[in-house]
Amino acid sequence: MTAFFRFATAVVVCALPVAHLAAQSRAAQIGNATAMVPIPLSSHPKGQEMMAAAAKNAALLDINFQFLNKSYENDTYATDPLGNKYKTSCWRFKSTSGFRFKLDQPQFTLNAQGLTIEQNISRLTADGLTVKVMVGPCVDVSAGIGVRLSDIKLTYKAKPMITFDQNQHCKVSWGTETDEMRVSIGDLNITGVQNNIDKLAKDAAREALNAVLDGFFSARMRGELMKVSVNVCGGGKSPLPLF
Repeated sequence: MTAFFRFATAVVVCALPVAHLAAQSRAAQIGNATAMVPIPLSSHPKGQEMMAAAAKNAALLDINFQFLNKSYENDTYATDPLGNKYKTSCWRFKSTSGFRFKLDQPQFTLNAQGLTIEQNISRLTADGLTVKVMVGPCVDVSAGIGVRLSDIKLTYKAKPMITFDQNQHCKVSWGTETDEMRVSIGDLNITGVQNNIDKLAKDAAREALNAVLDGFFSARMRGELMKVSVNVCGGGKSPLPLF
């Protein structure tokens, strides 16, 4: 067997898995049009490798925790003898302050059913966050608070899919409609607030953390995976911006 023949045989064998996947993702041809059917990313020979690279790249960037720009309220009311309701005091919490933190490289499972990421965050702390509160009188008062979160457990699920065009170039899609995020917080404390608005502050912190983690895994991981896939099997061209 000549050296050239052995080389040519190796090239053909290596190309078979991708060609086979491209055939899988191609639907029945109608006229001159060919519809491409997505298949699970795990079906690609380098699917695991692409996902690992995306997870590593995403973990290099800071995550920006920021309170949502909304007011959390628990005002108290009373009723006069004529049945008219009136406000007796205001208890409100609002902030757009935040802080940055990093996650360890996410651990994941990728199979035909989809992607699952399970991660623990032992502790997040921040001080000097500015807020506006109402503590009785219905007048905004500026204050500084601290946030202490510990034993945070999260599970994220998605279904990354891959398609191939007629040139066997791949494209990864990650529909947000299949995303699922669950976050549990073992302990949450807010320092610098009165007891009357402690629950409001905790609700605000909990909702903000859910939003930022959902955005991290849904948008950033998807974006990093798209970049990695372009270099692996997408023809080497940069993808269009996500936003």
